Amino acid sequence: MLHHWRIVRPEGMNRKIHSFLRIIFFVLPLLVLNVSRVVVCQSQNTSFSYNGFDSAEARAQITCYHSASFQGNNLLLTEIGAVQASGRCLYNKPIQLLDPETRTPLSFSTQFIFLIRPSTNSDLADGIAFVIAPTLGGVNGSNQGFIGIFNNETNAKASTRTIAVEFDTYKNPEHEDMDDNHVGIDVNDIVSYAAVSSAYRTSSSPIIRSATDGYTVSMKNAVVHAWIDFDASSNQLNVSVSRDLGVKPTYPLISNSSLNLTDLLNENMYVGFSASTGPLPTVLYYVYAWSFSSNGRLAANVSMVSENSNNSTNKLGVIIGVILGSLGFVLTLVISLYVFHRRKSRKPNRYFSQDQWEWALQDHVPQEFSYRELAKATNNFSEKNRLGSGGFGEVFKGTIAHSGVSIAVKKISSESKQGAKEFVSEVTTIGRLRHRNLAPLLGWSQEKGLLLVYELMPHGSLDQVLFSHPEQLSWDQRLNILSGVAAALLYLHEENEQKIVHRDIKASNVMLDSQMNARLGDFGLARLYGHDAAPNTTNVAGTWGYMAPESFFTRKATEQTDVFSFGALIIEVVTGRRINSMVGEESCSLVEWLWNLQSRNALSEAIDLSLLKTSQDSSDMIQIVLQLGILCCFPDPKVRPFIRRVVQILNGDSQLPTMPSAESWSSFLFSAFSYLSDDTTSSALTSNAKSASLDVKAFVDLGGAR
Repeated sequence: MLHHWRIVRPEGMNRKIHSFLRIIFFVLPLLVLNVSRVVVCQSQNTSFSYNGFDSAEARAQITCYHSASFQGNNLLLTEIGAVQASGRCLYNKPIQLLDPETRTPLSFSTQFIFLIRPSTNSDLADGIAFVIAPTLGGVNGSNQGFIGIFNNETNAKASTRTIAVEFDTYKNPEHEDMDDNHVGIDVNDIVSYAAVSSAYRTSSSPIIRSATDGYTVSMKNAVVHAWIDFDASSNQLNVSVSRDLGVKPTYPLISNSSLNLTDLLNENMYVGFSASTGPLPTVLYYVYAWSFSSNGRLAANVSMVSENSNNSTNKLGVIIGVILGSLGFVLTLVISLYVFHRRKSRKPNRYFSQDQWEWALQDHVPQEFSYRELAKATNNFSEKNRLGSGGFGEVFKGTIAHSGVSIAVKKISSESKQGAKEFVSEVTTIGRLRHRNLAPLLGWSQEKGLLLVYELMPHGSLDQVLFSHPEQLSWDQRLNILSGVAAALLYLHEENEQKIVHRDIKASNVMLDSQMNARLGDFGLARLYGHDAAPNTTNVAGTWGYMAPESFFTRKATEQTDVFSFGALIIEVVTGRRINSMVGEESCSLVEWLWNLQSRNALSEAIDLSLLKTSQDSSDMIQIVLQLGILCCFPDPKVRPFIRRVVQILNGDSQLPTMPSAESWSSFLFSAFSYLSDDTTSSALTSNAKSASLDVKAFVDLGGAR
C-alpha cells in the first residue's frame, strides 16, 4: 500500500522541495486513478444517429430477431405474410442507464420516424414500441396485442425489467386499452402505466378541447416522428409525436415524473423497437430513421432519406455505368422522344394538370392507378362484375393482379352530378382519414374518366341488406352498425385534425365488411373546417329525406345537419322502412307517424317485425334507440344531441335525454311557418327556397319526414 512507502530526504536537499516531492509521489497516483474512473464512465455513454439503415455501420450495430429484418434503407419489424408473429431490432451494444456508484438513473434521449401500415384487407394493426430491455433477443409468443414486448410468461412480472413506450393502434379490451390510437408507457406490463390518445400538443392543457390545444395524430398508415426524452435531474419522462417530420410539438404528449427507474433498470440495458402481427398477413411496421444519446444531450435530429441514398459507391461500377450509359445515350434518347411523341398525340385531356393534382393530393393520400390496371382488374368493366349503379355512375368489383386485393371501382359517369370538384374532395378527404368505421379508399385514376378505388365490402351497402333481406340483420348487428357509423361521425366531427361534415349520410353510403361492421363512405360532398371555424355558406347538397330542414334556408352544413341525417338512418334501421316513405291511411310522413306513436307510448308498433320476432329480450333498448333517432330528427337543431352524446347512448354509457313533446314539435313547425311568412325575411327565404326547389308544402313534408 502507498502509505507504507517512505521517501528519505537526501542529505543537503531543501525541506520544502522534499515536501513537495512527497506530495507529488502520494497524490499523483490518486489523481490518475480518479481521472481513469471518469474516463471509464464517459466511455460508457452512447450516441448514434441513423438516417436510414443500409450502411455497414448500422447493420453491424443493430441486430434483428424473429420476423424483423433490414429491408433496403429501413428496418422492417414484421416480415411480409407473417401472422401471429413478432419482431424486434436492438442496438446490440449495452447502454449504461444507471450510475454504477450511486445507482441513480442517467438521462437519455431518442427520436425516430416510423410507419404502421395496416393490412390490405382491413385497417387493423397492433402497433409498434420503443423498448428498453435487459438482454438481447426477441420474445417468443409476443404476438398481437403484446406488440413484441411481453408474453404470457413475462407479462406483469417485476423480474422482466422491461420498459417500453407503445404506439398502439388497436384497442385490446383485455389489456385495458383506452382506444385504437394511443401512446402509452409500459412498465413490466402490457397494461400501460400511463396512456394518452395520440395527439400533437400546442398547449399545456391535458385535454384537447379546441384547435388551440392541438389536434389528433392518427398513427395508422402515416409516417410519424416520435421523441422520447428522460431528464434524470427532474425524473421527467416526456413523449411527443408529430406527423410533420422534424417539427417537435411545443408541449409533450406525455410528461411523467412518478416513475422510479432505479428499481426498474439494470445498470446496462439494450434499446430498440418491436412490433407484432395477429391473424392478418399484410400488416407491416417500418422504422425509417433513429438517433439515441445517453450522455445528457438531446438525440440528434433525424430525417427520412431516399432508398439507397447512403449506400457506399463502387467507383469501378460508376465508371462502367458511365461508359455504358454514354454508348446507349443517343439510342435511348431517340426512342424516348419517339415514345413521348406517340403518347402525347394519343393522350386524352385530363381534368386537372399534374401540378394541380400534386397540389390537391399532396401527401398521405391513396395511390394513382393506371386505367389499364383497373380495366384488367375488373375484366374490362364487364357487366358480370357490375355491383350496382346510381346517379354518380357505376360500381364494379375486381381484383388487383399483383396483390390479390379485392376492390370496388366507382366509375363516375360524365353526366354525374359528382364532377371533378367532388372527385378531388373525395380523394383528398377520405384519403387522409384512418378509422375502422370508414370505407378505406385505396386509390384513384383520371386517365379515361374519374375512377375511385375502394376496398371491396363483401356484404355491399346497408340499404341492400336492410330493405331486401332484413331477416339477415339481427338486433345486435343493427346496433353494432349504428354504433360504428356514430363512432365514424365522432371521429370526423371532433377527433380528426380538421372537422369534417359529411353531408350525405344515408343507408346506401354505409358499407358492410365481412364481419358486418359498418364502413361509412362516399365523401364527395364532404366539407372540411377548422375546429374553431364556423361553417361557410354553401350549396344545398345531400339526399332528400336525410337533409335537415334548416340546411335549405341557412345553406350551411354543420355537425347537427349530420346528426339529423344519422337520426334518419337510425329510424330506417329500427323500423325497416325508408325515411321518405308515407305511412297509414292519411299518408303521414314516417317521422310524423313516429311522433304520433311516441305521444301514445306505442312506439313498439313501428319496430321492424323481424326484430320483434327474434329480439324480444332487447325490446327496451330497441325503443330507446328509436327514440334517439326521433330526437336526432327534431326540426330545431338546438334540441338534437351532439354526436358524442349519441355514441354514449348507443354504447349504454349515457341515458337518453328527455324527449320533447309532440306539441313542441308542432309548435316549432308553426314558428317556422311564421318565420317563412315574415315580410322582413320573406324575400331572402324565397330566394333560397327557389334555389333549393322548396315550397311551404315541401317544408311541411320535410319536417315530417325528419
